[in-house]
Amino acid sequence: MWKLSRWVGMTASTGLALAIVLGGCGVETSSNTAPPPIPAKVDRLADWLTGSFSSAAQSEGDQRFLNVHLNACRIWPDRVDGRWIYIEQAMGDALDRPYRQRVYCLKVDDQGWLVSEVFAFPAGMTPSAHAWRTPDSLDDVDPALLEPREGCTVYLDEAADAFKGGTRGRGCESALSGASYATSEVTIDATTISSWDRGYDDRGDQVWGATAGPYLFVRSR
Repeated sequence: MWKLSRWVGMTASTGLALAIVLGGCGVETSSNTAPPPIPAKVDRLADWLTGSFSSAAQSEGDQRFLNVHLNACRIWPDRVDGRWIYIEQAMGDALDRPYRQRVYCLKVDDQGWLVSEVFAFPAGMTPSAHAWRTPDSLDDVDPALLEPREGCTVYLDEAADAFKGGTRGRGCESALSGASYATSEVTIDATTISSWDRGYDDRGDQVWGATAGPYLFVRSR
């Protein structure tokens, strides 16, 4: 998917976070028509996105990047409106204090785009740290109460060995550090997640986020 100077901007990122609009992801409704099967590429993306990753190797070689840990797990497997993923990010020296917790819904939208839609937890509903270790602990969360991050959907193209894409335009609002909008660019393959999240002011000047390039998260499990 970075400041305090460099990492506080990650709290407003959409990337992969990833990046991440309700669309067809929402409360299931009763219908006499069976929903279409979830495309194989959605499951492939979900498989590559879930697991444990860190930017430790990148931070060791380049001090402009910090050691960030990203953990993701599948949740709500019985839902038929997409593949739902819980994402938790924390600094390597503060794993018990995640700075970002989101839910993504992976699906193919009505226009045929492979998308990752992003949802935030409302106040009082944020899971405890390390919730990714026990996905069933999120079964009590009501998806209807999640807050969609309007304009922050990530649109992805599928290649033979990776998914690549990002947000569109200036629709992903951000007020962090004087920003008015944020963007996210991501590349996801079987072993890595590349995420570049940036915030811009009304003039289009970058005010938060990495300037040297994307963060590179390498899979550890």
